Amino acid sequence: MKISPFRWDKVRAVMALVAVLMIAACGFSVPRTDTIAGTVSYRERIAMTPSNILTVRLLDVSRADAPARVVASRSQPATNPPMSFALPYQTADIDPAHRYAVEAIVTDGAGNNLFRNETSYPVLTGGNPDAVNIDVMLLRQQPGVDKSHDEKKSATDKLTTQIDKSLSKYRKLVGQHAGNDGEGSFEAYVTENGTPVLIRQTRDLGDYGKSDVAFYFRKGALLRFDERATRANFGSTVANAGASADGLEYELQLDFAKGNYQTGEKRINGQITAPDKHEISGAQTQAKLVQTRLKAELAATEMSEPDGRQTFVCDNQSRFYATFDQEKHQVRIEFLGRDPLYLPQKRTASGFLYGNDDYTLQGKGQNATWSSLANESKTGCSVSAEIAGLILAPGDFPVVSVASLMQADNTEWTRYFDDMMPAIKACLQRPVGDLPSVLKAWPMSHGTIGVRTVNINGGRYDCLAPSTGLGDIHVEAVEGPTNILPGERDVLFTPASGAYPADDCYQHKKLEKDGVFIGWLSRNACGS
Repeated sequence: MKISPFRWDKVRAVMALVAVLMIAACGFSVPRTDTIAGTVSYRERIAMTPSNILTVRLLDVSRADAPARVVASRSQPATNPPMSFALPYQTADIDPAHRYAVEAIVTDGAGNNLFRNETSYPVLTGGNPDAVNIDVMLLRQQPGVDKSHDEKKSATDKLTTQIDKSLSKYRKLVGQHAGNDGEGSFEAYVTENGTPVLIRQTRDLGDYGKSDVAFYFRKGALLRFDERATRANFGSTVANAGASADGLEYELQLDFAKGNYQTGEKRINGQITAPDKHEISGAQTQAKLVQTRLKAELAATEMSEPDGRQTFVCDNQSRFYATFDQEKHQVRIEFLGRDPLYLPQKRTASGFLYGNDDYTLQGKGQNATWSSLANESKTGCSVSAEIAGLILAPGDFPVVSVASLMQADNTEWTRYFDDMMPAIKACLQRPVGDLPSVLKAWPMSHGTIGVRTVNINGGRYDCLAPSTGLGDIHVEAVEGPTNILPGERDVLFTPASGAYPADDCYQHKKLEKDGVFIGWLSRNACGS
């Protein structure tokens, strides 16, 4: 049969189009889908209802201590066992080096979990099959917290609050870590011998979410595990919590007594339940792990010499700044309220040594001994990252007692210091500026004490207070530089938490009451 030219043109056009499509198909890869087949069964004599749903998921379980990642998921009406399923997945999503498992969950009409597999069913990689028969177990309803929970929790709340308020007196260390459980950092507050008081840990789990955990310790034993986390694709928990695709808010607080579990609560998107045994044992494991990291950080810190500006905390409750200058081979020592000392570096067999004819700072790693050669006194000190609430060092000065001030030959205002002490303390606690000192105090009529103070910026205040320090206290600023009391600057009292005048005219003595250091008396040798 002869084909007309017109029909030949149509045939050629169709053939050309087919050729173009074949060439285009060669340039684009079509996603390949494969299937995991299997059955789901349970032993209980419970009939499924039309509202029951079977959900089968393919999970990437490669990362230890991290939530599983959902690779594929499929839901279908649940039937009486065995329930057959076919779970499609994209082969491009499978990494031969990863580990995969299948999970099956049966839920009721309200989305509550009824059945779930307790045994892992590995598939696909590592020689595992692409067909599985899954046995699921009937789940018990998650219990609520016990009746004594609130009382026990309240007792631990008081202890953790005390720890939070006292952190400034502990040594602080920071560290980084990375591993199968994600990248993270921690900050730890420890005693002088390295016993942890509080460790805060932050973990970035990448696509899985993030986690912040506070580990509180009492006498070295775990007191509280407090976790706040945002988690995505959190394995089987998402289905039970009704979380959105954005993830869920997960909170876990566990209280311990001498390291043994006492009480706790878990909140998932605001729903509170009691924690299970796996979460309790997991918290104890995490506490041991973070303590191991702390020990490693302490060991590394002890071996490294301090550099730059550091804060040293000493056994005698004094603190000072030390700035190590490796280029100039010296250290700058700063006791607040005193002129800085510059100590040259000296040779030593190990560790570091700085000193002159009067003082030495010698140590190894983050520990040192501060020595006053003139007074033959020594005190042990260690580096602390916490500089808040820096306490003034008593210093190497002559000592005078409050009792000795009451002698008849003392013509200065300090003769009645002991009687006026409550009023002086009360006035120094009023808003009279930063780091105040007492210029003068004097008794007035009707059991009232007058106290004039000066702060570190030169501002002066007059304070009227009852001799007991209790009751109404009146404070006002002193106007004008000429309003000076007789003997106002002859002798100053500075409390231990203040800064005495760094002026060559003043000679300082440590003031003690019943053997306890309470501040300085600074006498003006240059006149008022």
